[in-house]
Amino acid sequence: MTVYIFTPEDLLRYGSINEEQLELLKKTLLEKDDILIVGRNRSGKTKLVEALVHLIPEEWKIAVVTAYNEFKPFKGNIHIINTEFNSESLERRTEEVIEQIKRLNPDYVIIDTLHTVSVPQLLKKLIDEYPFIITSLVLSNDLISEIKHWLKIDEDTLGKFEIVVKLAFDFRTHSRSVDAIYRIAEEGEKVKLEKIL
Repeated sequence: MTVYIFTPEDLLRYGSINEEQLELLKKTLLEKDDILIVGRNRSGKTKLVEALVHLIPEEWKIAVVTAYNEFKPFKGNIHIINTEFNSESLERRTEEVIEQIKRLNPDYVIIDTLHTVSVPQLLKKLIDEYPFIITSLVLSNDLISEIKHWLKIDEDTLGKFEIVVKLAFDFRTHSRSVDAIYRIAEEGEKVKLEKIL
């Protein structure tokens, strides 16, 4: 059985994204900004990541940290770092992933909703060295609290990201779409989201 990999053109065709949103995300990627993609279950987070990978230049190396080989290397510049639960501690498993990322020295690191490594530990060591695209579950409209809860990151780490893309899933029509794109801004010691599109 083959798995269909979504492209940016597919997202436009099915109304999952509009031209302005796509252009903003393309510009964000080319500037190597850090991106959070958030939404409920089945909202299309992985499909959006797949489409965005098509916008990353072919000569850039992409490290994808995934669990149990769930993300497929559908382009030559994708390097899979697979993780799974084993006898090692979460901290040691995470250190091994950090070492693999450093050896690869990628232009982008993608983390697609996984719990087999410690995302806070990984980000603490690497977010100042590499740009990230990370997906996260959110179950309410309080996006900042939801992101911090599900990724287990603090305010300081969240503030290092530039963009949050919120996805929506319509249970009646089963359609998925980009609901809003926010810029992360600092307000004193807190972070806040400013809607761009």
